Amino acid sequence: MAKNERPVVLVTGSAGALGSEMCKQFLDEGYDVVVSDLREEAALEVAKNLDPSGEHVLTVAMDVGSTPSVDSGIESIIKRFGRLDVLVNNAGNFRQGLTSSYTDEDWRFITNVHLDGAFRCCRAAYPHLVKSPFPSIISIASIAGRIGLPGRLSYSVSKAGLEALTRALAVEWAPENIRVVAVAPGFTKTANRIFVDGKEVTHEAFAQAVPMKRMGRPEEQAAVVVFLASRKASYINGQTIVVDGGATIDLRV
Repeated sequence: MAKNERPVVLVTGSAGALGSEMCKQFLDEGYDVVVSDLREEAALEVAKNLDPSGEHVLTVAMDVGSTPSVDSGIESIIKRFGRLDVLVNNAGNFRQGLTSSYTDEDWRFITNVHLDGAFRCCRAAYPHLVKSPFPSIISIASIAGRIGLPGRLSYSVSKAGLEALTRALAVEWAPENIRVVAVAPGFTKTANRIFVDGKEVTHEAFAQAVPMKRMGRPEEQAAVVVFLASRKASYINGQTIVVDGGATIDLRV
């Protein structure tokens, strides 16, 4: 298959556990994959592990918090592959703190990446997605956008905003055949540490709050994302798929 016949997916925040797993599964499904992260060395390591030849993987150092960086990154993708078919808005960061002591910088630190960053990427990707035979955008939201989590105000608001962005763009861009969907992961086991009320909690203890009595795995979340980008999901548009082991219907903390 010629290179320009393979669909191309951009996964932002690819250096993390979920991002790298999504890249792996997309590559396994026959996509050319753009590994993108602010941490360029970590992204290069992910790309090298995925495809040492570099034939089907491109690394792009992209800061979704910067419009010039996003625009330049998209241009690099088009220069290399000549197309963009799927955008996965996965880049994120985290900062915990009580709202009463939150600063403007604390607020912007989160919202500028999670919500504004997704907007920047969607806007930059649009003129290329409209040329794709089967385009889609999948944003990684969170159950934090649906339940109250103390100390995570800007994170929760940003994730709720991603669901609204998903619905609005799904309607606006439907005439161009661009499907826009989201995935809201629940508590997923990664290398990240978990804090509740300022105290660290083990993954094992935290898992007991979930009805299935375990945390999700990155590969489980990634599989849903890859499915939503596929033709099997061709009539799913504007929806947020919650993948949380039942946490949002019976969370016991």
